[in-house]
Amino acid sequence: MAVEILFLLIIIIPLIYGFIKRIPISLILILLNIIIFIITIFYRQLVEEFAFTPYYLRDFSRIYTIFTSLFIHGDFYHLISNMIGLFFIGYPFENEIGQKKFFLVYFLCGFFSSIAFSVFSFGNHYLIGASGAIFGLLGAFAALYPMKRIVVPMPFIFVGMPVLLFAIIYASIETLYTFAGITDGIAHSAHIGGFVAGVLFAPFLRKKFVFERSFNIDKLEGLLQNERQRKIFERAKEAKEKEIREAWIKYLLKEIRCPECGGEIEINGGIKCKKCGYRK
Repeated sequence: MAVEILFLLIIIIPLIYGFIKRIPISLILILLNIIIFIITIFYRQLVEEFAFTPYYLRDFSRIYTIFTSLFIHGDFYHLISNMIGLFFIGYPFENEIGQKKFFLVYFLCGFFSSIAFSVFSFGNHYLIGASGAIFGLLGAFAALYPMKRIVVPMPFIFVGMPVLLFAIIYASIETLYTFAGITDGIAHSAHIGGFVAGVLFAPFLRKKFVFERSFNIDKLEGLLQNERQRKIFERAKEAKEKEIREAWIKYLLKEIRCPECGGEIEINGGIKCKKCGYRK
Protein backbone atom coordinates (compact mmCIF):
# COMPACT_ATOMS: atom_id res chain seq x y z
CA MET A 1 0.00 0.00 0.00
CA ALA A 2 2.89 2.37 0.77
CA VAL A 3 4.18 2.01 -2.81
CA GLU A 4 0.76 2.85 -4.25
CA ILE A 5 0.41 5.94 -2.07
CA LEU A 6 3.92 7.14 -2.96
CA PHE A 7 3.24 6.63 -6.66
CA LEU A 8 0.00 8.62 -6.48
CA LEU A 9 1.74 11.43 -4.58
CA ILE A 10 4.42 11.61 -7.29
CA ILE A 11 1.59 12.27 -9.75
CA ILE A 12 -0.71 14.48 -7.67
CA ILE A 13 1.79 16.91 -6.07
CA PRO A 14 3.30 18.20 -9.37
CA LEU A 15 -0.20 18.59 -10.84
CA ILE A 16 -1.32 20.68 -7.85
CA TYR A 17 1.87 22.75 -8.13
CA GLY A 18 1.15 23.29 -11.83
CA PHE A 19 -2.33 24.63 -11.05
CA ILE A 20 -0.99 26.95 -8.34
CA LYS A 21 1.85 28.32 -10.48
CA ARG A 22 -0.24 28.29 -13.70
CA ILE A 23 2.20 25.98 -15.46
CA PRO A 24 0.60 24.23 -18.46
CA ILE A 25 -0.73 20.86 -17.31
CA SER A 26 0.35 19.31 -20.62
CA LEU A 27 3.99 20.12 -19.81
CA ILE A 28 3.61 18.82 -16.25
CA LEU A 29 2.24 15.56 -17.65
CA ILE A 30 5.17 15.21 -20.05
CA LEU A 31 7.64 15.72 -17.21
CA LEU A 32 5.80 13.24 -14.97
CA ASN A 33 5.74 10.58 -17.68
CA ILE A 34 9.47 10.94 -18.25
CA ILE A 35 10.27 10.77 -14.52
CA ILE A 36 8.07 7.72 -13.97
CA PHE A 37 9.56 5.99 -17.02
CA ILE A 38 13.06 6.48 -15.60
CA ILE A 39 11.90 5.02 -12.27
CA THR A 40 10.41 1.96 -14.00
CA ILE A 41 13.71 1.31 -15.78
CA PHE A 42 15.20 0.43 -12.38
CA TYR A 43 12.03 -1.06 -10.87
CA ARG A 44 10.37 -3.04 -13.66
CA GLN A 45 7.86 -4.61 -11.29
CA LEU A 46 6.11 -1.22 -11.14
CA VAL A 47 5.00 -1.61 -14.77
CA GLU A 48 2.80 -4.59 -13.93
CA GLU A 49 1.86 -3.14 -10.53
CA PHE A 50 0.31 0.03 -11.99
CA ALA A 51 -0.90 -1.27 -15.36
CA PHE A 52 -4.64 -1.67 -15.93
CA THR A 53 -6.39 -4.89 -16.87
CA PRO A 54 -10.15 -5.37 -17.43
CA TYR A 55 -10.33 -7.69 -14.43
CA TYR A 56 -9.74 -4.68 -12.17
CA LEU A 57 -13.21 -3.37 -13.04
CA ARG A 58 -14.44 -6.15 -10.77
CA ASP A 59 -11.63 -5.79 -8.24
CA PHE A 60 -12.14 -2.29 -6.86
CA SER A 61 -9.00 -2.49 -4.74
CA ARG A 62 -7.02 -1.96 -7.99
CA ILE A 63 -9.41 0.41 -9.75
CA TYR A 64 -6.87 3.24 -9.39
CA THR A 65 -4.83 1.58 -12.16
CA ILE A 66 -7.25 3.14 -14.67
CA PHE A 67 -5.36 6.36 -13.98
CA THR A 68 -1.89 5.14 -12.97
CA SER A 69 -1.64 3.18 -16.23
CA LEU A 70 -1.69 6.51 -18.09
CA PHE A 71 1.80 7.18 -16.70
CA ILE A 72 3.33 3.76 -17.43
CA HIS A 73 5.16 3.07 -20.71
CA GLY A 74 6.73 -0.16 -21.88
CA ASP A 75 9.81 1.17 -23.65
CA PHE A 76 11.48 4.36 -24.86
CA TYR A 77 9.70 4.36 -28.23
CA HIS A 78 6.33 3.98 -26.49
CA LEU A 79 7.16 6.93 -24.24
CA ILE A 80 8.60 9.28 -26.85
CA SER A 81 5.79 8.73 -29.38
CA ASN A 82 3.17 9.54 -26.75
CA MET A 83 5.05 12.57 -25.42
CA ILE A 84 5.42 13.96 -28.95
CA GLY A 85 1.65 13.61 -29.33
CA LEU A 86 1.02 15.22 -25.95
CA PHE A 87 3.24 18.18 -26.83
CA PHE A 88 2.08 18.83 -30.41
CA ILE A 89 -1.61 18.12 -29.72
CA GLY A 90 -2.08 18.65 -25.99
CA TYR A 91 -0.08 21.84 -25.51
CA PRO A 92 -1.80 23.93 -28.23
CA PHE A 93 -5.19 22.52 -27.20
CA GLU A 94 -4.60 23.54 -23.58
CA ASN A 95 -3.80 27.06 -24.78
CA GLU A 96 -7.27 27.15 -26.33
CA ILE A 97 -9.39 25.72 -23.50
CA GLY A 98 -7.34 26.44 -20.36
CA GLN A 99 -5.85 24.33 -17.56
CA LYS A 100 -8.98 23.08 -15.81
CA LYS A 101 -10.87 21.90 -18.88
CA PHE A 102 -7.71 20.32 -20.28
CA PHE A 103 -7.14 18.41 -17.02
CA LEU A 104 -10.72 17.12 -17.01
CA VAL A 105 -10.85 16.04 -20.64
CA TYR A 106 -7.44 14.33 -20.42
CA PHE A 107 -8.30 12.12 -17.46
CA LEU A 108 -11.92 11.52 -18.47
CA CYS A 109 -10.82 10.37 -21.92
CA GLY A 110 -8.14 8.24 -20.28
CA PHE A 111 -10.87 6.63 -18.17
CA PHE A 112 -13.14 5.90 -21.13
CA SER A 113 -10.24 4.59 -23.20
CA SER A 114 -9.75 1.95 -20.50
CA ILE A 115 -13.46 1.11 -20.59
CA ALA A 116 -13.34 0.71 -24.38
CA PHE A 117 -10.27 -1.50 -24.06
CA SER A 118 -12.15 -3.67 -21.57
CA VAL A 119 -15.09 -4.06 -23.97
CA PHE A 120 -12.94 -5.17 -26.92
CA SER A 121 -10.23 -7.03 -25.02
CA PHE A 122 -10.53 -10.79 -24.62
CA GLY A 123 -8.62 -12.10 -21.64
CA ASN A 124 -6.78 -10.10 -19.04
CA HIS A 125 -4.36 -8.19 -21.24
CA TYR A 126 -2.56 -5.25 -19.67
CA LEU A 127 -3.14 -1.66 -20.77
CA ILE A 128 -0.44 0.97 -20.29
CA GLY A 129 0.37 4.35 -21.80
CA ALA A 130 -1.10 7.81 -22.30
CA SER A 131 -2.22 7.29 -25.90
CA GLY A 132 -5.92 6.75 -25.09
CA ALA A 133 -6.08 10.09 -23.28
CA ILE A 134 -4.09 11.79 -26.06
CA PHE A 135 -6.50 10.48 -28.69
CA GLY A 136 -9.25 11.97 -26.52
CA LEU A 137 -7.52 15.35 -26.71
CA LEU A 138 -7.27 14.94 -30.48
CA GLY A 139 -10.99 14.17 -30.78
CA ALA A 140 -12.02 17.16 -28.66
CA PHE A 141 -9.53 19.45 -30.44
CA ALA A 142 -10.83 18.44 -33.88
CA ALA A 143 -14.45 18.87 -32.80
CA LEU A 144 -13.90 22.34 -31.33
CA TYR A 145 -11.26 23.84 -33.63
CA PRO A 146 -11.32 21.74 -36.84
CA MET A 147 -9.39 24.23 -38.98
CA LYS A 148 -6.77 25.04 -36.35
CA ARG A 149 -3.39 24.07 -37.78
CA ILE A 150 -1.06 21.91 -35.74
CA VAL A 151 2.52 20.86 -36.34
CA VAL A 152 2.93 17.17 -37.15
CA PRO A 153 6.49 15.80 -36.83
CA MET A 154 7.50 13.57 -39.74
CA PRO A 155 10.89 11.97 -40.42
CA PHE A 156 13.32 14.87 -40.97
CA ILE A 157 10.53 17.49 -41.39
CA PHE A 158 7.63 19.15 -39.59
CA VAL A 159 4.33 19.38 -41.46
CA GLY A 160 1.48 21.76 -40.64
CA MET A 161 -2.09 20.60 -41.21
CA PRO A 162 -5.62 21.26 -39.90
CA VAL A 163 -6.26 19.25 -36.76
CA LEU A 164 -9.44 17.83 -38.34
CA LEU A 165 -7.47 16.25 -41.20
CA PHE A 166 -4.96 14.76 -38.78
CA ALA A 167 -7.78 13.41 -36.62
CA ILE A 168 -9.61 11.82 -39.57
CA ILE A 169 -6.45 10.07 -40.76
CA TYR A 170 -5.55 8.59 -37.38
CA ALA A 171 -9.11 7.81 -36.28
CA SER A 172 -9.68 5.94 -39.55
CA ILE A 173 -6.53 3.87 -39.07
CA GLU A 174 -7.40 3.04 -35.47
CA THR A 175 -10.99 2.11 -36.39
CA LEU A 176 -9.75 -0.21 -39.13
CA TYR A 177 -7.29 -1.90 -36.79
CA THR A 178 -9.86 -2.24 -34.00
CA PHE A 179 -12.63 -3.88 -36.01
CA ALA A 180 -10.23 -5.97 -38.08
CA GLY A 181 -9.16 -7.60 -34.83
CA ILE A 182 -5.48 -6.99 -35.55
CA THR A 183 -3.29 -7.98 -32.60
CA ASP A 184 -0.03 -6.08 -32.80
CA GLY A 185 0.46 -5.25 -29.13
CA ILE A 186 -1.16 -1.82 -29.51
CA ALA A 187 -4.45 -1.02 -27.76
CA HIS A 188 -6.29 0.38 -30.80
CA SER A 189 -9.66 0.01 -29.06
CA ALA A 190 -8.41 2.28 -26.26
CA HIS A 191 -7.42 4.87 -28.86
CA ILE A 192 -10.89 4.79 -30.41
CA GLY A 193 -12.56 4.90 -26.99
CA GLY A 194 -10.56 7.95 -25.99
CA PHE A 195 -11.14 9.66 -29.34
CA VAL A 196 -14.93 9.16 -29.26
CA ALA A 197 -15.06 10.35 -25.65
CA GLY A 198 -13.17 13.51 -26.63
CA VAL A 199 -15.59 14.26 -29.46
CA LEU A 200 -18.57 13.74 -27.15
CA PHE A 201 -17.10 15.94 -24.41
CA ALA A 202 -16.25 18.75 -26.85
CA PRO A 203 -19.61 20.60 -26.64
CA PHE A 204 -19.16 20.95 -22.88
CA LEU A 205 -15.77 22.58 -23.40
CA ARG A 206 -17.06 25.43 -25.53
CA LYS A 207 -16.44 28.85 -24.04
CA LYS A 208 -19.47 30.94 -23.27
CA PHE A 209 -18.96 34.58 -24.07
CA VAL A 210 -20.49 36.89 -21.48
CA PHE A 211 -20.49 40.54 -22.49
CA GLU A 212 -19.99 42.98 -19.64
CA ARG A 213 -21.94 46.19 -20.05
CA SER A 214 -19.28 48.23 -18.27
CA PHE A 215 -16.51 46.90 -20.50
CA ASN A 216 -14.71 49.53 -22.57
CA ILE A 217 -13.73 48.07 -25.93
CA ASP A 218 -10.93 50.62 -26.28
CA LYS A 219 -8.97 48.62 -23.70
CA LEU A 220 -8.44 45.93 -26.33
CA GLU A 221 -6.66 48.32 -28.68
CA GLY A 222 -3.33 47.95 -26.89
CA LEU A 223 -3.37 44.20 -27.56
CA LEU A 224 -3.79 44.45 -31.32
CA GLN A 225 -0.83 42.95 -33.17
CA ASN A 226 -1.67 43.13 -36.86
CA GLU A 227 -3.87 44.78 -39.47
CA ARG A 228 -6.40 41.94 -39.46
CA GLN A 229 -7.03 42.38 -35.74
CA ARG A 230 -7.32 46.14 -36.17
CA LYS A 231 -9.99 45.74 -38.85
CA ILE A 232 -12.00 43.44 -36.57
CA PHE A 233 -11.57 45.95 -33.74
CA GLU A 234 -12.84 48.82 -35.92
CA ARG A 235 -15.88 46.81 -37.03
CA ALA A 236 -16.72 46.07 -33.40
CA LYS A 237 -16.52 49.78 -32.53
CA GLU A 238 -18.62 50.81 -35.52
CA ALA A 239 -21.38 48.22 -34.96
CA LYS A 240 -24.66 49.83 -33.88
CA GLU A 241 -26.53 46.67 -32.90
CA LYS A 242 -25.54 45.17 -29.55
CA GLU A 243 -25.61 41.58 -30.84
CA ILE A 244 -23.41 42.42 -33.82
CA ARG A 245 -20.95 44.33 -31.64
CA GLU A 246 -20.69 41.44 -29.20
CA ALA A 247 -20.16 39.00 -32.07
CA TRP A 248 -17.24 41.06 -33.38
CA ILE A 249 -15.72 41.31 -29.89
CA LYS A 250 -16.06 37.55 -29.47
CA TYR A 251 -14.34 37.06 -32.83
CA LEU A 252 -11.56 39.47 -31.84
CA LEU A 253 -10.94 37.64 -28.56
CA LYS A 254 -10.19 34.49 -30.55
CA GLU A 255 -7.52 36.36 -32.48
CA ILE A 256 -5.60 38.36 -29.88
CA ARG A 257 -3.13 36.84 -27.45
CA CYS A 258 -1.66 37.72 -24.07
CA PRO A 259 1.49 39.87 -24.42
CA GLU A 260 3.08 38.02 -21.50
CA CYS A 261 2.58 34.33 -22.33
CA GLY A 262 0.67 34.12 -25.62
CA GLY A 263 -2.38 32.66 -23.89
CA GLU A 264 -6.00 33.34 -24.75
CA ILE A 265 -7.66 36.56 -23.58
CA GLU A 266 -11.10 36.73 -21.96
CA ILE A 267 -13.33 39.46 -20.53
CA ASN A 268 -13.78 38.60 -16.87
CA GLY A 269 -13.91 41.64 -14.63
CA GLY A 270 -11.77 43.34 -17.26
CA ILE A 271 -9.24 41.97 -19.72
CA LYS A 272 -7.63 38.80 -18.37
CA CYS A 273 -5.39 36.04 -19.71
CA LYS A 274 -6.86 32.60 -19.09
CA LYS A 275 -3.40 31.05 -18.96
CA CYS A 276 -1.18 33.28 -16.79
CA GLY A 277 -3.72 35.62 -15.17
CA TYR A 278 -2.35 38.78 -16.82
CA ARG A 279 -4.74 41.72 -16.47
CA LYS A 280 -4.99 44.97 -18.37
